[in-house]
Amino acid sequence: MSAEPLTYADTDAMDLKQKQAAYHDWEAASYEEKFSISYDERCIEYAVDRLRKVVPADATFERVLEVGAGTGFFTINLALGGALEGATLEATDISQGMLDVCERNGREHGLAITTTQGDAEALPYEDGSFDLVIGHAFIHHLPVPGKAIQEMYRVLAPGGRLVIAGEPTHYGDRISHLVKHNTWRVFMGVTRLPGLSSWRKPSSGSHTEDRDAVLAALEDQVDLHTFRPDDVEHMAKLAGFGEVEVVTEELTANWFGWSVRTIEASVRPGLLGPRWAFFAFDNYKRLTALDEKVLRRFVPRGLFYNLILHARKPA
Repeated sequence: MSAEPLTYADTDAMDLKQKQAAYHDWEAASYEEKFSISYDERCIEYAVDRLRKVVPADATFERVLEVGAGTGFFTINLALGGALEGATLEATDISQGMLDVCERNGREHGLAITTTQGDAEALPYEDGSFDLVIGHAFIHHLPVPGKAIQEMYRVLAPGGRLVIAGEPTHYGDRISHLVKHNTWRVFMGVTRLPGLSSWRKPSSGSHTEDRDAVLAALEDQVDLHTFRPDDVEHMAKLAGFGEVEVVTEELTANWFGWSVRTIEASVRPGLLGPRWAFFAFDNYKRLTALDEKVLRRFVPRGLFYNLILHARKPA
């Protein structure tokens, strides 16, 4: 994107994929801070746990592709956790800005990641190129998710695995919106009390034609889908995959997580410190254990927030 002033009329003239690229190029600089992304024990454990829910620990891979890779969160943390030992790592995304951050993050952690800007619905790779294709929280951005799953099937070698994690379920997402809205209302109510107004993040003003404001406004246009687990399984089977399974996760852990994120997005920078981070992480883990060990037994899978798709291309 050029440095010329950007207006809402300019973004209105963009097609959906141009909006995706523009928004994520803009967001690349702050994306990791926004979602508390790191490359340490906390996020390594999260990434490896997602993979191990569907892929056994003794599985090995030679060439791995992450689609919709963003800043490299999933690939890098899986590699740091030893789950991709010895594999050649590649990444693609519609946003070159995100891929630039991904390459930088890889270098900083001693990983060589080959990046290629491209469209998930028309992947820039030859048939049968990879034995593992992964993704995290990206197909909900795509105009036609089923087309992307067909493309991932195409670039997998026979016997290869597909793992897509972090996708929002239909009912889980509806519940999360209620949690976020009510958390924000409580926070704003509490900070109206005497002496607490300084807790709020300072207003950034209301310059509606400011470039940042225009690009930030695209956020509501780039989140396109939520999913029912049965529908995702059906899409994978239509693409040709066998051994298809969808597992869901995060019920109370998700409610807590969105409450934490809402507070973090609303509070004055610098107010929350390491003790808050440890509090948030420890309680997220406790509630995850509650969800997995207790609530999964009787709560319908469609009410959990995230889904993980695992499928294999027939050998």
